[in-house]
Amino acid sequence: MLMYFFLSGTHRTLPYSELKALAEAEVGGLRSVVELDQVVIADSPPELVDVLRSRSVLVKYGGRLLAVSEVAEGVEGLLNSLIDSEICSLGGFSHVAFRRVKKYGGEVRYGDIVSKLIESGSRLCRSSKAPLLDVIICEGLIISGLRLFSRDLSPLRLRDPQKRPVYRPGTLTPEVSRLLVNLARVSSRRKELFLDPFSGVGGLLLEACDMGLKYGGSDIDPLSVRGARENLEYYGCPSNVVIADACAPPFHSADGVGTDPPYGRLTQSKGRGLEELMDCFLNSMSEILKKGRYLVFAQRAEIDVEDYVFSHGFRIVERHLNWVHGALTRDIYVVRKG
Repeated sequence: MLMYFFLSGTHRTLPYSELKALAEAEVGGLRSVVELDQVVIADSPPELVDVLRSRSVLVKYGGRLLAVSEVAEGVEGLLNSLIDSEICSLGGFSHVAFRRVKKYGGEVRYGDIVSKLIESGSRLCRSSKAPLLDVIICEGLIISGLRLFSRDLSPLRLRDPQKRPVYRPGTLTPEVSRLLVNLARVSSRRKELFLDPFSGVGGLLLEACDMGLKYGGSDIDPLSVRGARENLEYYGCPSNVVIADACAPPFHSADGVGTDPPYGRLTQSKGRGLEELMDCFLNSMSEILKKGRYLVFAQRAEIDVEDYVFSHGFRIVERHLNWVHGALTRDIYVVRKG
């Protein structure tokens, strides 16, 4: 099924990467991809709709593609393309949702689009019981389709760091934690295992639990492990966290790893410097992670970890630059075991 996806504009590369990662993890990937500014058009199994509705953070909404016309053809071009589409055989539309990405197509006005489509409602099989009709202007194109899902991030507010029984300064938000888990490409449908070897007070594990993944975590700090267990139990999740060094974890294998390592030059991990910690951490993950699977981690932008990544049998699939959390600027690495 040809689908369109409207992405968050909060970061240049991360939204599309989350979309790709979830598609790869759960439905075998996307095909015939056209990537535009905040919009992606792709061929995908319909099952991806439920995956994105339940797991995505940066994919805001999407649905079944009906037509693509050119801005130069104006509202008449949009109308003609919809009349020639499958809109009636799919049950028509109820209302129109208009979105202009940045300042593209300023000559096509919202009022003209809505009034023309509503006026032509009978030709487009308008019905109060039908889905929403999205009209998105982007890069000289007018993209139209029937919306099948929208993300709802309001349940994540229940897991905000300050609302958990145990809080630590610098804890990632549920949105960022969920994103790191998603980028690790672990399937909830196949009940795959996600690991976080720097689990802290359990933020990533809470999101893994909410998304139906099997998971395990560890941390070298006993107080953090105690806090993670308390947080997980508070939200009805198994407290699968143990005290362990990330350089010598107690796990035998994993389908994916996502984690937020320490950033200080001197860490609490047995007095190791940051570079030494990253070296031994990547070495231990290379022994645990299954071949062809993914490790996701964040690190300070000025810290060069690429040599360590390559030396332990990983290759860098993605590096997302200048992601800002709090006062720190960090890069997010997605690496794959060869």
